[in-house]
Amino acid sequence: MFSRNSPPSHVEEYEMVDQQEWSEPERLPDLEESTSGQTPSVDSRGSTDSESSVLFEDIENYSARQGKDIDDFNMSPTFQNTFIRYKKEGVNAKVCSAITAFFVLLWVGGIIAYSQLSPSQLASKLTWQTDVSVSGSNITLNKYDASFRNLTLQSYWKGHYATFQKKVDWLSPQQYPKEGGTSGGGFYLTNKGNEIIINQINTKYEKVFLSSIQFAYSNNFFYVKDYILNPAKAIDDKNAVQIVKTDVLEQWRKSSFALYWVYNPITGAFTPIQPPPSSKRNLEKQEILEKLHFAEFSPNGNYILFGHNHDLFIYQVSNEQITQITHDGSKNIFNGKPDWVYEEEVQSKLYWWSPNENNLIFAKLNDTNVDEVELDYYIKPSDEIGAQYDQSDQKSVEGVNQYPIHTAFKYPKPGTPNPIVTLFNYHVSEKKLDKLEDKDSSLGEEYIIYDATWIDDTNFLIKNTDRTSRVLARKLYQPGSEIKVINMQNATAEYNGWIEKQFPITVIRNKDSPENKYIDVIVQNGRNRLALFDNASSSSPKILTDGEFDVISKAVFDPVENFIYFLTNTRSSMDSHLMGIDMNDSKMTPITNIEEDGFYEAHFSPDGQFLNLFYSGPEQPWQKLFNMADIHESENKKEIIVKAKAINYYDVTKTNLNNVNIPTVVFKEIRIDKDKDGNPIKLNVKEILPPNFNTQRKYPLFVHVYGGPGSQNVQKQFDIGFLNIISAKLDAIVLVIDPRGTGGKGWKFASYATNNIGYWEPRDITTLTSEYIAVNKKFIDKDKVALWGWSYGGFTTLKCLEYDHGETFKFGMAVAPVTNWLFYDSIYTERYMNKPDQNPNYEKHAQIKDFNQFKSPKRFLIVHGTSDDNVHIQNSMWFIDRLTYNKVENFDVQIFPDSAHDISYDNAASVVYDRLFNWVRDAFMGKFD
Repeated sequence: MFSRNSPPSHVEEYEMVDQQEWSEPERLPDLEESTSGQTPSVDSRGSTDSESSVLFEDIENYSARQGKDIDDFNMSPTFQNTFIRYKKEGVNAKVCSAITAFFVLLWVGGIIAYSQLSPSQLASKLTWQTDVSVSGSNITLNKYDASFRNLTLQSYWKGHYATFQKKVDWLSPQQYPKEGGTSGGGFYLTNKGNEIIINQINTKYEKVFLSSIQFAYSNNFFYVKDYILNPAKAIDDKNAVQIVKTDVLEQWRKSSFALYWVYNPITGAFTPIQPPPSSKRNLEKQEILEKLHFAEFSPNGNYILFGHNHDLFIYQVSNEQITQITHDGSKNIFNGKPDWVYEEEVQSKLYWWSPNENNLIFAKLNDTNVDEVELDYYIKPSDEIGAQYDQSDQKSVEGVNQYPIHTAFKYPKPGTPNPIVTLFNYHVSEKKLDKLEDKDSSLGEEYIIYDATWIDDTNFLIKNTDRTSRVLARKLYQPGSEIKVINMQNATAEYNGWIEKQFPITVIRNKDSPENKYIDVIVQNGRNRLALFDNASSSSPKILTDGEFDVISKAVFDPVENFIYFLTNTRSSMDSHLMGIDMNDSKMTPITNIEEDGFYEAHFSPDGQFLNLFYSGPEQPWQKLFNMADIHESENKKEIIVKAKAINYYDVTKTNLNNVNIPTVVFKEIRIDKDKDGNPIKLNVKEILPPNFNTQRKYPLFVHVYGGPGSQNVQKQFDIGFLNIISAKLDAIVLVIDPRGTGGKGWKFASYATNNIGYWEPRDITTLTSEYIAVNKKFIDKDKVALWGWSYGGFTTLKCLEYDHGETFKFGMAVAPVTNWLFYDSIYTERYMNKPDQNPNYEKHAQIKDFNQFKSPKRFLIVHGTSDDNVHIQNSMWFIDRLTYNKVENFDVQIFPDSAHDISYDNAASVVYDRLFNWVRDAFMGKFD
């Protein structure tokens, strides 16, 4: 039976030790610590390669390490010393004969065993243990078997460790098919081969929505990548058109350019949605289909709103007429579409339909004063470059760009001009455009619009902040009147925090009253709570949750059960459990079992009555579908969830992993310090122990970091990825650490990051790592300690190397690192650090400063993509220049041409991890000593 033990998280308290006093104890030579070029890993010892040659190579290398050439066994100093000692003690012949007979028998037994098992397998069989003590706590190890396969990057890229997740797109009751199925509802779309089909929960109902993802148009074939369903029509209504999406070209993290098509079920025809001809478009290219920013139905399906070249258009479904709403779209003006910084840091959708379709409000971003960042592409052809407003016409010569393709995009940095936001209301029937008047100037001209929602047909709720995301204003707009302020909150003054991306508001539609209630997530007593507002203008909500936990998702309303559902970290800051509140009595009830570790994702149908529940760890993930009525009617909710059948090929994954040696993962809270009130400060830590872990051996230590404000890297999820492979293949212990300022533990913990980027991360990570080494010095090789991180984690890695100056960390790998926060975007950076002229810590902590400290580690690696639109390669160029100026030479650099922040262009997605793996392998083998 497949089982991976993940003991419950616990608090581990270290006593601070004088680290100058402890030293590595003397020990007998260990043949597993080879410096021969063969990595001392579990994988190599359990393989079917020529292990005898490796064994002899190890013996030879041990001899070399002792500085002796042992050509003859009789000349061995060890043999000679033993022989002399026995001669002096006058050992008689009978004793010698007995000893000789014993060793002959032992030798014969060894030969027999050797014929059945390799030396390393035999050693593993003899030494594997199930329970060990690490840092004073007992840990039950995962099963190890020398005949099992070990983790490798090659198998990872082939998908051998994948945990599947089935695509489930719930239909709303208005979209339910007219024919077939039962009256119970619960219909959803999913993929089946090249078909897109309709299924129904708990039935065998199946109906084809699209018989093929391929279709022909104008002598070309196109392939459906996604679909946008008519929200108000039955999915099998032959008179209801749908939208499909093809030829997607990614722009930034979420946005893209794509072709959008109107699909007519009656004729089976696909018609491209295109803007009408205009002077802004090259008339010679009218036969070429132009890609749009987006296309989406209005709430009742009567219109399709789409964006092109930063302008907005409305397509009327009944007569196919197109009306252009805006005419000023340009590289400086974004209508209804976010620019780079809004998409990355605020929200990716900037238009909002009223429920009755009478009004369409959208945001206009004016980036005229925002400075540009330039990106050059050396390899990519122009039709693969999406990060630009005007597509390049540059032709390649014999498949090669003779000149780099030069692009630029708007990117505000700390202290520089931000986008200017203006809201407009388009009256659909009148085809009239009005600017929303907001006379409140307290947030400044460069305010940020974090969220907006129509509560009903006449009330539009807006949540704005100042440019530094410190003050939140809740505002209300009613068509025909000015915007008015409902209330304001100073996050810095109240809980030393900030405002960031918002969970969507949940509107509770009220059929008996024109005023709808709504549920939002607000901060109270330093925790994220659910709050119920009686109407759009309410400023004093009812708090629905309380306790030492955070709400970590939006709320979903089920009108049939009169329940709301949401995720919380009730069990621990590393868990995610589904909870529910009965709106009749405000009683909170666990839906998933909070008595056990678990990290759940919940995807509800639009009416909240059906649930796609994904359990992502710490045990093997599964995916199950539920009718919430069944859960409510059951007296044992746990049993309903446990007994439900998984739909995500659970057994396939289980079979794939049955004969694999998987590292043991332990989640912990470790006390690192005390706050000013004397309360313990605890950090979340994920500990990965290699297969066949043995406390009698020495292991390298590999530390993974991120550390961004409010982020969480340590969560109880099942993940067989790079870190597990490092642990298994390089026989290393891995630690993942969330320092002060990260999320999950309330605002008191997160607020350590306020105005302090770069201060606590290196101190906490270095202290915890050094204490871990000191407490576990019996099995940690303190000369083989490395850390790595990506993006913010790259910054944290470099800050740790700077702060530690080689005492704890001997090696480091920084991928796409921020090296100076003056280089990053304004909204993210100022959210935590305020403006540069108001915070001296930009210079003190928020940049790499003491470059001479980088001479102390043995070696470090910098990796970056040249077309990183997020963390620009300027960061690494500036850092490398400062290293050069200070004559630091103990580093390597790997550049990936035309790769963005994810480093994935032209096979880079796998090559970058091969590079990281091979580099740290070489480090642990002593090649950089």
